[in-house]
Amino acid sequence: MTTSQVLLRSDDRRDFGYPRRTDSAAISWRDIRPSLTGPRQPSLDAYRPNGRVNTLFKRSQRDKTLQATRSAVPRSGSFKNFARQRRRLSALLLLFIVPFHSALAESDNPPSLVLGTLTVTGETLNEPGIEVFRGIPFAAPPIGPLRWMPPQPRPTNPQQLTATRFAPACYQGEHITNWYQDVVQDFGGDPSVVKPPQVSEDCLYLNLWRPKDETAPLPIVVFIHGGSNRGGFSYEPNYLGHRLAAQGVIVITIAYRVGAFGFFAHPALAGSNFGLLDQIQALKFIQQHSQALGGDPNRITIMGESAGANSINFLIASPLAQGLFQRAIHQSGGSAVDRETDPSPARKLGARLTQQLTGLRGEAALAAARQLPSSEVLAAAESIYDGFYFDPVVDGTSVVMPPRQSLDTGALAPIDLLIGTNRDEWLMYLDPEQKLDDWLAEHLSDAQRSAVLPLLSQFSSASRVLDVLITAQAYVCPSLRLASHLSSINKAVYVYEFNKVRPGKMAAAMGAYHGAELPYIFDTHDEWLPTDDSDRALTALMQRYWTNFIKTGNPNAKTVVSWPAYEDQGEQVLRLDTASDVGPHTSAAICRALVGVGAAITASHSQKIGS
Repeated sequence: MTTSQVLLRSDDRRDFGYPRRTDSAAISWRDIRPSLTGPRQPSLDAYRPNGRVNTLFKRSQRDKTLQATRSAVPRSGSFKNFARQRRRLSALLLLFIVPFHSALAESDNPPSLVLGTLTVTGETLNEPGIEVFRGIPFAAPPIGPLRWMPPQPRPTNPQQLTATRFAPACYQGEHITNWYQDVVQDFGGDPSVVKPPQVSEDCLYLNLWRPKDETAPLPIVVFIHGGSNRGGFSYEPNYLGHRLAAQGVIVITIAYRVGAFGFFAHPALAGSNFGLLDQIQALKFIQQHSQALGGDPNRITIMGESAGANSINFLIASPLAQGLFQRAIHQSGGSAVDRETDPSPARKLGARLTQQLTGLRGEAALAAARQLPSSEVLAAAESIYDGFYFDPVVDGTSVVMPPRQSLDTGALAPIDLLIGTNRDEWLMYLDPEQKLDDWLAEHLSDAQRSAVLPLLSQFSSASRVLDVLITAQAYVCPSLRLASHLSSINKAVYVYEFNKVRPGKMAAAMGAYHGAELPYIFDTHDEWLPTDDSDRALTALMQRYWTNFIKTGNPNAKTVVSWPAYEDQGEQVLRLDTASDVGPHTSAAICRALVGVGAAITASHSQKIGS
C-alpha cells in the first residue's frame, strides 16, 4: 500500500522541504512546495487502501482494473453503483486533508548513533520523548552499474550524517498523484495543489524511532511497507513510528526497490528479486548494528502489511534471511502462499523491456539499459508490465522454491508468528456489476458450491457474499494454513481477525477494510479518521498485544482478553472489535470447504488486489 505521501505530521513536514515552524500549526495540500518534484505511483496493482483508505487507482489503470473485474453483483444496499462508492472513498480521503498536530523536535543535544564508520545525528521529539533518525543509508545507492544488481554494502569511509530528513521514495510512477488530483477535483478543489514527493533510485534508507534515555537493550520491530511491490514508501503517515516506540520498542521502517527496478528478471541476469534482497540487506545492517542502535539482536521482529506481509512469506523461507529475525507479524498478506513464482514470464518481460529501450538483445541490451534515465525505464515499464504483478520469483538464491512448496515441505524458519486478516478485505473493491452466479461458476466446482453456499446463507446481499468468499480465499485461508504449519512444529502462533468498523455511515460501507488495522497499531488515526472512544480503547489494546509479542513472543500481558495460541485442534483466534473476544475464525468453515481451490482462486485475483 501506500498512502498519502503529501500530508505528514508537523514533526515530519520538514523532511519534504516544508518550512520549519515554531508552533504546531497544521499543514495542508497547499503547504507542498514546488521543489517537491519527481514522478509518483500508487503502491497498488489496482488499489491500495492501507488504512488511509486509498483506492489509489491510476486513471487508466483504474478503468482497466474495473473492466477486468467486471462480472457484477446485483445492485443492492450501499453498493448500488460504483460512483456512489467512490464518493464515499473520496469523502473519507478528505479527512486526510485536515490539520495534523504533533510535537516539535528539541534542538539541543541531539541524539547520535555510531554505526561503524557512519556517525548519525538525529532529533528528539518533545512528545512522547522519542528520538528519531530519518534517512539512514543501509546500502550503497543502486544506481548506474548497480541498477538491477543485488544491494551492495554502503562505503566504509568515515561519514557524518545529519539524519533529520526522510530520503526520497524509491522510484515510482505518477499513479497516486493522479488519483489524489481526481479526488480533489471531484470535490471542487484545485487539483494542482497536490504535488508528488521526490523519488529517486538512490533510496535504500531506513528510519528509526526509539524511546529517549533508555539504557537496556530494547526489542526491535522492522516494518516492511505494502504497495503491491509497485510503490509505497517507508514513511507514509500511517507508518510513523513515534507512538509505537513510546511503548518501549525500537521501530524501524525500511525502503526497498519496487516495480521494474526492484522485481526485474532478465535472461542475462542470474538473480532478480532485488526488492527482496534490499529487505534482507536492511535486516543484515540492523542485525550488525543492533547494539549501537540500542536494540537486542536476539529480539528482532519483522512486521509487514499486504505486500510487506507477502514479503514475510519469502523471508521466512529464504536461506539468505536465516538468523536475521526471531519473530514475525504478518498482516493481510496471505495470498503470497499461493503466488506463482516461475521466473519465465518475468524474464520474457524483462527482455522485452530492455530491447524496446535499446534496440539490442541479451547482455548488451541490459548494459545499455542501465545507462538510461530512470524516467525512460519507468515509462517503458508501465506499458510492458501493464497488468503484471511484481513478485519475487525462484532464482535459486533468495527464493529457492515457491512459498507453497516451502510450506508443504517444512522449509521455513522456526519463528514465532502473529498473523491475521481483516473481515472485509475485499468489500470496497467489489464491482457492483459482478454477478455472484457468474463468479461461483467460474471459480468453484458444483461440489464446492454445494459445500460453501450453506455457510453463506446468513448474508442477505450478493456483494457481502462475494466479499466474504474473496477475502477468505485470498487472505484468510492461506494465512490460516501458514499458522497451522508453524503451530504444528511447536512454535508460538497467535491469529487475529480484525472486525472493527469506524463510526459513521460512510465508514460502515467500507467495513473492516484492507489496511484498516494499521492506524490502531501505530496510533496514527486520530486526526484524519472518524474516531471515537472505542477506537482509542482498541488502539491501546492492540498496541499492548503487538508490543508484548515484539518483546517476549507472547502478546498476553496486562490485557483484558487472553489471546490463546493457535492450534490445529482448537483453532481459536482473537477477534478484535469494540468488544474483543476469542473464538473460531468466522471464515474457518469456508476455508475448509474451499480446500483444493484456494490456489486457483488466488491466482485469478492476485493481479487485481493491491497487496
